[in-house]
Amino acid sequence: MNPKDSTDPSATRAFREWLHAAHSPAHSRRTAGTHAAFFLPHLTPGMRVLDVGCGPGSITAGLADAVAPGEVIGIDANPAAIEAAMRLTAAANRPGLRFEVADLYRLPFADDSFDAIFAHALLQHLPDAEDALGRLRCLLKPGGVIAVADADYGGSITWPSSPGLRRAEKLALRVRRYSGGDVLVGRKLAAYLEAAGFEGVAAGATATVSGAADGHWQSAYFRSPELREHVSAVGLATEAEMEAAADEWARWARSPGAYWGRFWCHATGVNPG
Repeated sequence: MNPKDSTDPSATRAFREWLHAAHSPAHSRRTAGTHAAFFLPHLTPGMRVLDVGCGPGSITAGLADAVAPGEVIGIDANPAAIEAAMRLTAAANRPGLRFEVADLYRLPFADDSFDAIFAHALLQHLPDAEDALGRLRCLLKPGGVIAVADADYGGSITWPSSPGLRRAEKLALRVRRYSGGDVLVGRKLAAYLEAAGFEGVAAGATATVSGAADGHWQSAYFRSPELREHVSAVGLATEAEMEAAADEWARWARSPGAYWGRFWCHATGVNPG
């Protein structure tokens, strides 16, 4: 099928919100120790930190522990994500941690107001990552550090593989691309930081591995009515192709030793002022 040139912006926005909600259980398992380890050495007690696109707040909570008695503010444009973040951290005694619904392009903060900024799995969803980083640089004090991390779907490896599974993977990438953003942004993080005016840029990568449980999740994802409605509306795939993708992931999940390795890329930079 050939994708349609345009679709209802409100429908696309609703789909993005559903997509974030669908991934929320997996995102809630992420911690500062597992997904922000490269950033933690840059943090010291008393800092003021902004976590942009904080999602359910599981990483943000760890950042708050690292800078206590400082302040960490987690923001996300999705009200449901902020509600989840508040629930996740409600029982913890972290007086310096708070969450707000806020849009990256209409941030309610003054320039030079943060010592450090963190953005995890955010830039892949944005149409212009360099512009976003430039906006965030304005919020950093001179000498402040920014840390960004994102997936790069060009580095995914699966075992066992098959032509059908590769088609399913390509279909998932088409859906993400059509919904906006860049599924290969991970490899570009250092270049974007430099282009936005940051200095001392350092880049790295880590790998995550999953197996059968993720395969079953992928199968359910391709069978979800919300995804099928979106894919059908924009002409990305047929119902038969979606069902075939679901079957392939279910078959893969039943394979002995099912292995799915993916790269998470990261980079840090300093605002020269």
